[in-house]
Amino acid sequence: MSNPTTALDSTACYQALLSRDARFDGQFFTAVKTTGIYCRPVCKVRAPLAKNCLFFASAARAEAAGFRPCLRCRPELAPAPVPRWSTQDASQILASQATQLLDSAESLTDAPLRLTDLAARLGVSARHLRRILAQHLGVSPSQYRQTRRLLLAKQLLCDTALPIVHVAQLSGFASQRRFNAVFAEHYRLTPSACRRDGRGANELRLMLAYRPPYAEAATLRFFGQRAVPGLERVDVDEEGNGAFARVLRIANGERNHLGWLRLQFEAAAHRVQLQLSDGLLPVLPAVLQQVRWALDLDADPLAIEAALAGDFAHCAGWRVPGAWDGFEMAVRAVLGQQITVAAARTLTQRLVQTFGDPLATPWPQLTHAFPTPERLLRASANELGKLGIVRQRQIAIRALANAVLHGGLDLKPGPPLQTTLQALLALPGIGEWTAQYIAMRALRWPDAFPAGDIVVQQRLGVRNRPQPERAATALAAAWQPWRSYAVIRLWHGGSP
Repeated sequence: MSNPTTALDSTACYQALLSRDARFDGQFFTAVKTTGIYCRPVCKVRAPLAKNCLFFASAARAEAAGFRPCLRCRPELAPAPVPRWSTQDASQILASQATQLLDSAESLTDAPLRLTDLAARLGVSARHLRRILAQHLGVSPSQYRQTRRLLLAKQLLCDTALPIVHVAQLSGFASQRRFNAVFAEHYRLTPSACRRDGRGANELRLMLAYRPPYAEAATLRFFGQRAVPGLERVDVDEEGNGAFARVLRIANGERNHLGWLRLQFEAAAHRVQLQLSDGLLPVLPAVLQQVRWALDLDADPLAIEAALAGDFAHCAGWRVPGAWDGFEMAVRAVLGQQITVAAARTLTQRLVQTFGDPLATPWPQLTHAFPTPERLLRASANELGKLGIVRQRQIAIRALANAVLHGGLDLKPGPPLQTTLQALLALPGIGEWTAQYIAMRALRWPDAFPAGDIVVQQRLGVRNRPQPERAATALAAAWQPWRSYAVIRLWHGGSP
């Protein structure tokens, strides 16, 4: 077994391993030379001797070196490793965007990985992208993707009662025979050996981990304040414990899959329990990715708090709640322009009830999916006007729908940010505030900053100054590259 070159500090990693510090979960993995197994830093088995440990920055690197995932701590549940963000390091940004595309559900396929197609989406040459990925991943893109597919399969084998043939399909393998062969080759055990007793035959429940601190109550409160009746619901008790449920639509090629999901935080274990309906099973990998994006489960609190804690000491663990669908988020951003959150929620509810597809769920409060771009593009001015949506917003909504359907507008994380922002700003009714809001929540850009936001300007004390946007931008420069997280704190946590 080889040990690839890495910048990890072995002494610091070993100390984190001894303390089982969950803040480092997914940031590195410990491989034990005497067992051939690699683990998360939070693994509860007896700590190995330091001389027997190798440390890897990703599961893909550990597996490329010949190690197998631990069956107890289950590396497939760990949050994704995140780069040390810098708005000045173009290669780091490119590597992060490329990794997001490699992590996307659409990349889970048995077909050969075409790096030229990936490079074209990012607007760079395949040669340059190959060099950047080699530098930042430490393994080939194909190896990275293979590890992700196998770990997804391992999670489904452990947490569900899905037939192995379905697990193979959801993990991107063309046949069960090939899946069995690859799984046995890499992990030296059969897929059936990963099965656990006690799984409900008709239940789809999975676990997703995150790094603490995570302000679970703040996230639920954020979604609760914006929950659209019929589409979403949040239940929170007096102690801040609660659950979030909603109707979700996931597109897969030309077909849409409708279903519901329910999320419940398990704060003591630093994880989220996900339950979903059968309607979303065919697109389960995409659902898992969407949940990670929407709850910001892969954030690096150590880096974020290092930049913001001095000004927002009372907001530790606050995340940037993301989008459940990029088009939905963009439409809701348009509807929310220059009105209150409550008024925007009312307009969105009318839109959902009028144009959304009905769906039966276990909750009478969840009845409809958000309308598709096709349906809103066909909506007449009279139909939208009856809902209280003014002419300017109508034009913007239809322009968004047309851009998504026919203009190549991609409102998911991964593609180059500036390209997407320029495409948004070129649409009627989309200004800088709306574009930055979409970048922050739908595109998962950590450094978005809507400088024209009234609440941001008020909390920064620049609302009445000359050129308040410039003044706000200057004050926020100290928070780069985490200004999206600062904005959430300003909106809901008060002044710095």
